[in-house]
Amino acid sequence: MFSKIFKILICFLVSIVVLTQCGCAVLNFHQEYDKGIRLYNEKKYDEAIVSFNNALEYKPDSYSAICYLGTSYAYNKDLKKAEKTYQDAIRLFPDSWNAYVLLADVKRKQKDYQTAIDFYETAVTLESMGGKEKLYYKNLLKEVKEEQTSYALKDPIAQREAKERFKNEILNAHAKGKTLTEKQQTGEVVLALDSKLWEKQSEQKDAKSQVIQYGLKGEDVKNYKWTQLVTVQYFVQTDNFKTTLEEYYKTHTGAIETVAKNSGKTFVKKIINQSNSEIFYEWNFDNGKETELARIVYTPQGIYHLHVAKKGLLNSEEKARYAELLKTALLR
Repeated sequence: MFSKIFKILICFLVSIVVLTQCGCAVLNFHQEYDKGIRLYNEKKYDEAIVSFNNALEYKPDSYSAICYLGTSYAYNKDLKKAEKTYQDAIRLFPDSWNAYVLLADVKRKQKDYQTAIDFYETAVTLESMGGKEKLYYKNLLKEVKEEQTSYALKDPIAQREAKERFKNEILNAHAKGKTLTEKQQTGEVVLALDSKLWEKQSEQKDAKSQVIQYGLKGEDVKNYKWTQLVTVQYFVQTDNFKTTLEEYYKTHTGAIETVAKNSGKTFVKKIINQSNSEIFYEWNFDNGKETELARIVYTPQGIYHLHVAKKGLLNSEEKARYAELLKTALLR
């Protein structure tokens, strides 16, 4: 009898201890969480990070605390920790939309637009997002896609890399006691074209020039029956043929401008980006019935001219994709 009463008493005491500890944990969580919110609102992000981390020690599955912690990291310019924190939130709460858009915001700041777009688009498909929020983020998506296009067209990284490669070639050549010659520059271009969609349809090559055209599979490029076309041209600079970047650009676009003028069609051209060795531009002909996005690269040995043409207007997604294609092309 005494043994049974003793066991009941022990169980009762254990229950009291557990409840007390749970109550303390809840109390401590709220104290740290509320403190974190106050510090966050006061823009004291270093201190807020400490408080939110403390709060999560008591309640690791607090979605709100995780999101506030991630945002505190973001405002504190620690985007790596912010990204990891938002990923933890998504892993724990895959059906809650907030962490998706917060992570998308981080990727947008990092200029990783495609990843940002993927997270925004995932968020708007979730049932947890309300109607007003869905409308807001759908509109924001359009803005981000336009931003992606603009960034792709103006991004100077590929230009800097091309200049650096050419500079290194010159330095390496001098180090070996020789200079670059025409023979060392082949005029070859490596394009990241999807072979499932595109195919080489024509190629002309002689001692002075090289022209290659790629069309969509199933389209007749030779007879001008195409909807989209990629053309790569290379012209060797010789004593008989020398030109500058500006002269080449004016000659090329001037010829199309003359055709437009003589036929009473419209022709609008725009230089998107220009440096001493490159011009990146676009034009549209006959009120957008044909458009082109192109890159001209000048070297002492020859001129590369890469262009993507379309019958109709290039949309934002196409502009971004083709800008990347032209800018990352390997020139040899």
